[in-house]
Amino acid sequence: MRIATCIAAFLISIIAMPCMAETQTAAKKYTLMEPDKVMLRPYTARYNVKFRGISGGDIEATLTNLGNGHYRFRSHLLPNFLGKLFTSDQAEDVSEFELGADGVIKPLRFRSEDGSSDSKDDIALDFDWQNNVVKGHAEGKDISMPLKAGTQDRLTIQLTASLALQAKHDIGMLNMQERNELQQFKISQQGTEDVHTDVGDFHAVVLLSEREGSSRSSRYWYAPELGYIPVHAERTSKGKVDIVMRLKSVKLGE
Repeated sequence: MRIATCIAAFLISIIAMPCMAETQTAAKKYTLMEPDKVMLRPYTARYNVKFRGISGGDIEATLTNLGNGHYRFRSHLLPNFLGKLFTSDQAEDVSEFELGADGVIKPLRFRSEDGSSDSKDDIALDFDWQNNVVKGHAEGKDISMPLKAGTQDRLTIQLTASLALQAKHDIGMLNMQERNELQQFKISQQGTEDVHTDVGDFHAVVLLSEREGSSRSSRYWYAPELGYIPVHAERTSKGKVDIVMRLKSVKLGE
């Protein structure tokens, strides 16, 4: 399951983007969000996933408004016959977080399960912002670490990037709690590109995510027409693209 865990971690993380546009037809006509309004809006999106050119199935992402500034983001793998050889259709990541009046996201609870009967690769993180500590367990080991201001989890880091795009702010460096390690990513804009998807054609903003000392990087294509939901993503490892994700469908909520 180790290969599946690595793939799932990348795929689940790159689809965590808020969707704010309103659809008028079955995904062919959209109304742009208000330019001065930065917000999260419920949505469900499905993406096809390819690993080294071979489709492994789909991944579905759902953002839910729980009320009082609290949200839940859930990403669920839907492997095809081939994909089931490497991962489970029960694999998912779930993040519960708070969006403050200042537009800053604070993760509260993060859970990751690979769907197998063996829970050694599962992750549980609880963010205690009052005492500035994150506790939980990962890979069978307990975790207790200082919680740095602005820290995100695997899912909310991408929500934070998307909110920054909406607000026309530079993203710069973002911190992410990954298991028992605080990782830092440099996020930079790479211009715009036209992207074709099953939903339609989009003129997307491209972001590059890099981590110092890593041979891997990721590029994301965000569609302003959809409130900066990702419509395409690629991971590059040692100079070669090995994972590709493309939008298949999207349902926008209220």
